[in-house]
Formats: sequence, structure tokens, C-alpha cells
Amino acid sequence: MNNLVCPISSKQINEHASRVTATIIVSLIILFIISQNVWFLIFAIFDFAFRVFEKVKYSPITWLVSKFFNITNLPKKLVNKAPKVFAARLGFFLSVLSLVLFFYFPISSLIVAGVLSACIFADAAFNYCIGCVIYHYIVFPFYKN
Repeated sequence: MNNLVCPISSKQINEHASRVTATIIVSLIILFIISQNVWFLIFAIFDFAFRVFEKVKYSPITWLVSKFFNITNLPKKLVNKAPKVFAARLGFFLSVLSLVLFFYFPISSLIVAGVLSACIFADAAFNYCIGCVIYHYIVFPFYKN
């Protein structure tokens, strides 16, 4: 991943908190896949929306995770915020796509949700950002000049 071009920002966030948040989101999406209860997906979309529009302080999951980190005094590891925002935008898009597909093509919806959960899991567990790969090969070539 070191050779990839990722979006950059002057703002930073706690990587550990981001990984815990990602774990909660992937849990919600897996619960959606298993139960086919759209409320799990709707809650994930709701939370993604706050992060996509950079209103993170209103995100219920981010609030919960920040309280957890404040109580436990776990160490912070600051990382660039821009790749996480780009990944949240992709997650928001795929979540909404999955929700829309659920009412017309349920199997396709579950496949999209499965891909989304795999991407989020890769970031949370292995620090491998699929969003950076997509940005590098699809978005960056159009904006590199």
C-alpha cells in the first residue's frame, strides 16, 4: 500500500478509534446479511451520513467509541483523515445501493453488503484500505494534473 496515492488532508483522526468504529459498522452489516433486517443497514447508513458530510461529532457510533476511548485512556495513533472520509463515502454509497437493491433484487443487495463488509473488515483488521486502492486507480488518474 505504500505505493498508492491516497487523498490527503491537514486534519488527523485517531486510527484506533477508527478501527473500532469500522468493527461496529461491519458488525451491523453482517447482522443485516444474516437477518435480512434492513434496520441494521439503515442505522449503518445513518452513521455513514454523518461521517460523509463531516459532521462526525453527531455520529452515534463515533460518539460511543470516543466515550470508550476517553474512559479507558487508550493511546492515540493519529492518521490522515482524508482516506477515512473517502472510504466513508464509498461505504455510504454501497450501503445505500444495498438498501435500494434489497427491495428489488435481494440477492444482489446481500452481495453488495458482503463486498462492503469485506472492505471494511480489511481496513479494521489488516489496515488495508480498499478505498485507497480505488482512489489510486480510478479517481487519481483524472485529477493528477
